[in-house]
Amino acid sequence: MVKSNNETKDSLRIIPPAQGFHFYTAVGDYCGVSVHSLEEFADALQYVCSEAIVFHFERGDFQNWIRDVIGDNELAKKIEDIKMCERHLAAESCRKEIMERVNVRILQLEANSLVSERRKNVR
Repeated sequence: MVKSNNETKDSLRIIPPAQGFHFYTAVGDYCGVSVHSLEEFADALQYVCSEAIVFHFERGDFQNWIRDVIGDNELAKKIEDIKMCERHLAAESCRKEIMERVNVRILQLEANSLVSERRKNVR
């Protein structure tokens, strides 16, 4: 199913700083990284410390932000489906899984946006 152009643009939009995702390694321990779009989120996942990945993933913060702020239920569900294995391997394997799913979703949304624009221009 192709999302409407407005839904696609909404998922790819830049959001206000107050609604951004702010990476922490523990409650009250901000690690200095904030993102304001799904694309910035994908980029940050490459370099943010592994402690932040584990902290947020275990709490469901990534899924909640993607669903509630970005508005992408499909991507939130795909991230929710990732399981963590042994703790010492978990951070990097989790990072890779999340990055892969986010990057694939961004490509899908961009492709949907192009299809919607073409349809609009044909009419």
